[in-house]
Amino acid sequence: METDLSSFTAAPETSTEDVAKQTMEALASDRVEVLADERTRQVEHALSQPVER
Repeated sequence: METDLSSFTAAPETSTEDVAKQTMEALASDRVEVLADERTRQVEHALSQPVER
């Protein structure tokens, strides 16, 4: 979905319909977070990993 923030990038867009569907599914499942695209899910997963020292 294009926003002012995303307008400068050539990254693939997620449709507003898909975001709305994911949001409704999250609400029905009592989830508090919607990660609407694969890249966001990958980043969230990476950030939740232990820090290597």
